[in-house]
Amino acid sequence: MITGTENLLQLAEQNEKLIGVFEKQGLGSYFKPDNLSKIGRFTRLNTLLKSNNIDVELFITSLNNIIDEDEKVNKESNQHQEDLHFAAMLPCGLRNPFKEFVEAFLQKNKAEFKDLNYLIEGNVNHELSYYPLLDNIKDEDELPDIIVASDVNNFFHRPFMEQFIHNDIFETYEPYTPNSYLEKVAYADPEKHFTMFTANMLVMVVDKEKLGERKMPKKWEDLLDPAFENDVIMRGEEDFFCNAVMLPFYKDEGMKAIKILAQNIKSGLHPAEMVKLAGSGKPECAAVYIMPYFFSKRIKSQKAEVVWPHDGAIASPVFLLAKKSKLNQHKLLLDFLLSKEMAEMLLGRFFPSIHPEADPECLPQTVKWLGWDFLKQHNIGALKDEIRKEFMKVWNK
Repeated sequence: MITGTENLLQLAEQNEKLIGVFEKQGLGSYFKPDNLSKIGRFTRLNTLLKSNNIDVELFITSLNNIIDEDEKVNKESNQHQEDLHFAAMLPCGLRNPFKEFVEAFLQKNKAEFKDLNYLIEGNVNHELSYYPLLDNIKDEDELPDIIVASDVNNFFHRPFMEQFIHNDIFETYEPYTPNSYLEKVAYADPEKHFTMFTANMLVMVVDKEKLGERKMPKKWEDLLDPAFENDVIMRGEEDFFCNAVMLPFYKDEGMKAIKILAQNIKSGLHPAEMVKLAGSGKPECAAVYIMPYFFSKRIKSQKAEVVWPHDGAIASPVFLLAKKSKLNQHKLLLDFLLSKEMAEMLLGRFFPSIHPEADPECLPQTVKWLGWDFLKQHNIGALKDEIRKEFMKVWNK
């Protein structure tokens, strides 16, 4: 009998007919093979249903009715329940090199990691919608022992903070004092829960030909100039735009900045698409692109100029959460993740490292960080919803 504690992979393997019930509720994408093999392994039924405001009891009853009617149900599917030890959801520019680097280390230390269950992916996309599920997780056993995640996401929302962070489930893992590059903006968590692993540094790229006679933007507030109306591209799609960009504008200038920014945003694209578009002369080009520094380094057009703003590149957080109760168990892996070798790999992709011996000479010095006071004094989930609502109200016109 299904109780709600099963993961999605279990359900799919138990009886394929169950998938049709999810599809009728618009949840079929979770059961695509690639998605099942990733977050389906550790996303529980109860969490998925609550996150989508579906009556848990009625839905589970409908699933159990199907099982009762099917005599060929696989009774042994419980053997596929998995505990995930390590999950990393990283910015696109970091995912592949990080995965290769970690897997080489695990391969070199096979005996020590023979039982390690892990998942390394790009920052979870909106089809998977893993981050919203966090708002409804109540049991720490449903979370991996070590999590690496990106952006100002649901790990900073009230439900997760109150359930897990404020209850000291996670503890900062810092085998050394972080270097000064990010610490000049007080990047480390003062309450010692989050380990601030690195940051995705967001900069401007200006198409000089498209800019024309307009003044070159030098600070983030310059992008609020009416001269840039419908001429800025940032990361986004349909009804979603990058929170790591929106929140600093709100912090500095309030909701009026969000409304002005919405007027100036031409479209939302993946950074890889911006790389191809910047300086290409195509009609869909813009004068300014907001993108990670890593991607800006891949632009070949001489018409495009990278601008590291005077008030700093925006540090979009990439953080590590480690369960306090599992620190000793995973010490070897944690030490590797915070090692000098990892620091060098990060810097080679233009991501700063907190390691004391890391030399950030490839990165300009100014950094713009939201700050822990802002993150902890605001209801971040509610604020993001409000910002999105006001932004889309203007942008959709």
